Amino acid sequence: MLIEIIKVIVTLGVLIKASLEDLKTREIQDKLWLLMLSLSIPLNIAQYVQQPFDLTFALLQFVLIFVLATLMYYLLGFGGADCKALICLSLMFPTYPQIFEFTTRGMIFALAVLTNSVIVAPLIVIYFFVRNAVKGDFAKTMFIGYKVKIDDIPKFHNLLEWVGDDGKVIRSLKGKEFDDDVVRKLKEIGIREVWVTPALPFIIFMTFGFVVAVTLGDVMFIILNRLA
Repeated sequence: MLIEIIKVIVTLGVLIKASLEDLKTREIQDKLWLLMLSLSIPLNIAQYVQQPFDLTFALLQFVLIFVLATLMYYLLGFGGADCKALICLSLMFPTYPQIFEFTTRGMIFALAVLTNSVIVAPLIVIYFFVRNAVKGDFAKTMFIGYKVKIDDIPKFHNLLEWVGDDGKVIRSLKGKEFDDDVVRKLKEIGIREVWVTPALPFIIFMTFGFVVAVTLGDVMFIILNRLA
């Protein structure tokens, strides 16, 4: 359906823009979510006129996602932008879009995007492994980070190695925030390159989860069906 294609294009554009903003500044302007909300109203009306959908289900899935997003924000520490994105998705897609015939649709599209995001997120491990293996950088930290020159540590990155109280280098899979003093101690013992890990915004994984939900479908639903 043309309306659903327009919805997907609009939403993907908003998510990509939000991801880029979050990567650069760790802030996402609310006007992006307001834009998505304002466009969802006429698009939903047009969709309903062409092919009426269950308004009761649309309302119930929105309430469920709104409650879930609120709980994730207050109890699990999810970012405000991530929760807003989830709520906007539930409004933009009161029904699961069917762009491709092979897409396996679940019940609630926004929930499919969320679960897909959680499943996609660990795949970053493969990227780091391949990147480091090609460069010949082998260490236990090669699955979650990479090496950079100690004077060129990128913004929004945490250290995966630092100098302990005994003067020896500690290498950990848990990232640590750093300051000039931490960097100075590394330099004093001759460290010129250091392992770092990026603090990637979850909205990036939501964007990938959205693409997977639109194309392949609800991955969790597919897995459960295969296991049944």
